[in-house]
Amino acid sequence: MRTSLLRHLAPALLVVMWSSGFVGATFAAPSAPAITTLLWRYVVAAPLMVVAVLALGRRYGPRYLRREAVLGALGQAGYLYGVFRAVEEGLPAGTAALLASLQPALVAVVLSGFGQRGGRRQAVGLATGFAGVALAVGPDAVAGTGAEGALWALGGMLSLSAAAVLGDLWPTPEEHGVLDSLAVQGVVALAFFSAVAFASGQAAPPADPSFWLAVAWLVGLAFLGGYGMYLYVQRTRGPVAVSTWLYLTPAVSAAWAWAMFGERLSPLTVAGFAVSLTGVLVTRPAPARPRPAADSGGPGRRPSTNAIDPIGVQQK
Repeated sequence: MRTSLLRHLAPALLVVMWSSGFVGATFAAPSAPAITTLLWRYVVAAPLMVVAVLALGRRYGPRYLRREAVLGALGQAGYLYGVFRAVEEGLPAGTAALLASLQPALVAVVLSGFGQRGGRRQAVGLATGFAGVALAVGPDAVAGTGAEGALWALGGMLSLSAAAVLGDLWPTPEEHGVLDSLAVQGVVALAFFSAVAFASGQAAPPADPSFWLAVAWLVGLAFLGGYGMYLYVQRTRGPVAVSTWLYLTPAVSAAWAWAMFGERLSPLTVAGFAVSLTGVLVTRPAPARPRPAADSGGPGRRPSTNAIDPIGVQQK
């Protein structure tokens, strides 16, 4: 029952929690560079995840560790670094959101090359969702300040897209779930951001208490909540579905900013959210089929009769 309820609520939780990352970034921006914030997000998050999986007695083989290391490098380190660098280069948030919204269509196109065709309904839904994002971000979408920021944003989008596609084509063993992915990928992201922060001399945290509030926010809501729900929805509904739900994040991020910082919530943003939601509902992917286990003997897939626990904690 609890699993069924979570499955129904997961897309909405994904949108709200993923969007919360922009609030945490806003909290931290006045007191620390982006790379410092990213480093300390994982300095806190990664050890928490490691302690959790050790307490549960998790064991990982080299094949699983390779899988999660690649997905962590792409889906967390590559994506976040690209987005934060784009913002540092002065790219408006609306432009970054619009570029990131190319992801669902890209994922669908790439997967269609592997025989996973979505049909006309999916194409219409993806196009409608993108139109809603363009409407929600309004004039910001065309107010770019140069090619470098746009290239960083595109790089981040491509990195997350690659993680979504590979995560579908490279199946997860049944005995491992979201908790395991968060632990292994968090360690990979920590290693990446540590190297970048120390190389640039930006590893030391500021003394400002608001910085630690931002870190706590980013760990609890954006990492555990946002990325955790992203992995859960991807496992239970598929990579196109999880990417499509992200169409709603620009408008919900604007709602966060309105509620937390008093920023103006324009009628275009509300209208854009409604259009994007229509696109998401039109797409309405079928629930993902049960994933076969990936055995250690090779890349072949085999049927499984065991129920999958996407979280990674066996239900009682």
